[in-house]
Amino acid sequence: MNNRKISHARGKGSLNHNNRNHIYRNVDESRTPNNIYYAKESLEEAYQKCFGEALTNYNTKQKRADRKIESYYKHLFGNARKDTVATSSNKENSFYEIVVGIGDRNTCAVDSADGELASKVLDEYARGFSKRNPNFYVFNSVLHLDEKTPHLHIDYVPVAGGYKKGMAVRNSQSVALQQMGFGKSKNSINEWRIKERQILKELCQQHSLDIAEETQGRGKTYTPDEYKKIRDEVKEDFKAEPEVLEEIKDEIRAEIEGELLSEQQHLVEEISKHKEEASSLLEEKTALQSEIIQLKKITLKEKQKITQEQKKFIALQEKFKPRVDDLERVNKIQKEAKPSVLGGKITIAKEDWDFIVKIARQHARISEATLAALENHHDDTAKLRQCQSLYLAVSSEVASITHYGDRSKLKRAVQDVLHDIVDSSVVSWAIDDMLGRKPSDLDEILEVREAKITKKHSFAKKVKEYNQSNPTPKKSKQKDRGPSL
Repeated sequence: MNNRKISHARGKGSLNHNNRNHIYRNVDESRTPNNIYYAKESLEEAYQKCFGEALTNYNTKQKRADRKIESYYKHLFGNARKDTVATSSNKENSFYEIVVGIGDRNTCAVDSADGELASKVLDEYARGFSKRNPNFYVFNSVLHLDEKTPHLHIDYVPVAGGYKKGMAVRNSQSVALQQMGFGKSKNSINEWRIKERQILKELCQQHSLDIAEETQGRGKTYTPDEYKKIRDEVKEDFKAEPEVLEEIKDEIRAEIEGELLSEQQHLVEEISKHKEEASSLLEEKTALQSEIIQLKKITLKEKQKITQEQKKFIALQEKFKPRVDDLERVNKIQKEAKPSVLGGKITIAKEDWDFIVKIARQHARISEATLAALENHHDDTAKLRQCQSLYLAVSSEVASITHYGDRSKLKRAVQDVLHDIVDSSVVSWAIDDMLGRKPSDLDEILEVREAKITKKHSFAKKVKEYNQSNPTPKKSKQKDRGPSL
């Protein structure tokens, strides 16, 4: 009697086990290269392909930043691991897995002829899965040929579209099944499994692989007596075939080991991540402390600079306050001056007149001092031209200094030659010329300087002539009203 059965059940969804990131006891590592991969993407890549565009469109429409979704996966599952199934608050899974197999190690062992046929059937089933189920995005699918029997692991993300509020495309297995024609009822997932099992059975028939008639399984309600009977039959089967029980134990043990290894790896990654974050925070703290110290120094310097500027400003205010007061008084006198009966004259108070005379005399004294200083500058210009002639005459003596880099020595030598009539500008000109530094044209410098001095001399001379031709006027006989100008 043929006892070969097909298996189409929900799996745990351990991607590390499926992709052989860890090798477990029930795996023949020498056969692992024979495994066939139909899809091998990360869950993160799958979510980007399935929901990336819908997430971008949703965020574009949001006016408030707090309504935007940074990551759809994190929005549903937080920081849950991506190598195994996670469940959201609305009972949706991050992904789903089905495990499809044919027979057992006695009827379809990997190295047997029937095992070869079973591998072909499973290969054909896997290649047609996405076409039959367009709303199930398969991101990881592998046919394992390195265990005792060939079997498939198909991992998919349910994709449902057409939502009018929120994201237009979402993760929802119930809506995805409905859009594939399996209705809205809670039994839609069972109807889908029945259909898939039928397809698998038909493929077995096409490859002449006999399958036993299926007995009622999940979805069937049993009475207590029926349940006890089935339980006793299963126990008898295990007694008759202890190797089957041992195989189940191996599989359970392998799954537990896989989960523990995955959890251990996840913890190591989390610890490493937290260490990196702590190190980064420490570096940021050190940088910020250094920046704060630097800012304090800059702030102190700026404060001292501002204090010095304030003191200078106060000193200038005190220095120029008398002059400002004088100008304000002159402006006030000008406004209050009254025209006299006679044309071309004004009448001001005697006190105001005396004040204006005082200001005029101060200005005259300043002009005379300026004129004397300008005359001295004019004499200096003549001396500079004499220096130029003297420099040309004695340049051969100065040229005997070979070490041109010693500027102070060269300067002393020039001063010794030119004696007391040399000023700093001529000495610098002489040194630059001797060192071959292309000095500025001294004649041009002197001409510009002489023009400026002549202009100031001319202005000061006019001021002096004006003061001489306009002596201090005599006091007016009008005692009360003051003098007339």
